[in-house]
Amino acid sequence: MLWWSEVDTPIGRVALGSSERGLARVLLPNQLGERAAGFEDDGRNAEPARQLAEYFAGERRVFDLALDVGGTEFQRRVWIEVAGIPYGRTRTYGEVARALGVPRAHRAVGAANGDNPLPLVIPCHRVVGAGGDLVGYGGTTPVKRWLLAHEGAVPRQDEEFLAWGARRLADQPSLLIGPRSTRIFCRPTCRYGARIRHVPALFDSAAEAIAEGYRACRVCQPA
Repeated sequence: MLWWSEVDTPIGRVALGSSERGLARVLLPNQLGERAAGFEDDGRNAEPARQLAEYFAGERRVFDLALDVGGTEFQRRVWIEVAGIPYGRTRTYGEVARALGVPRAHRAVGAANGDNPLPLVIPCHRVVGAGGDLVGYGGTTPVKRWLLAHEGAVPRQDEEFLAWGARRLADQPSLLIGPRSTRIFCRPTCRYGARIRHVPALFDSAAEAIAEGYRACRVCQPA
């Protein structure tokens, strides 16, 4: 049995369920009907709620909570790998599978990601399709896009791509972007960036982009 509470967030109402060992469930707005029987919160959800509020306020990038995560051994391996994706960055299902040493298991990775009991805390919204498509998120595609925009991985709603690039470059002058479909990396303000329609890979340096198999743009010459 879990102790439950609900909190209001910019994406809607979110439910938190904790056991005696730690936070065990996070239910996104479209998942509230999955809330199991339990007890009303006795205060053990106060810290998860506080950290969640800090995340939505842009004041927290990493959660530091006691967790009670079940799942199979493979699911837990996937969730640990996904938990290591940095704030504002994304990985594809294939990249997660390769990091786990099972490069052909991208579908199994997707299934495990879909069974994640702690969205937001274990940031499954940071996993995207092979071409950067917003696929496979139980919390709905609009919520996934909102979360990625909140973290700066994609433009905000109604923000032009080049305006997003200029904003990100002001915060991180070394930032480079790479559309996953072309495997070409550019400066965020490159005019060809306006053509990007999916979630790009982000890099801290040209060396990192090249190591990931990307080649430099001939127009903006980032390397």
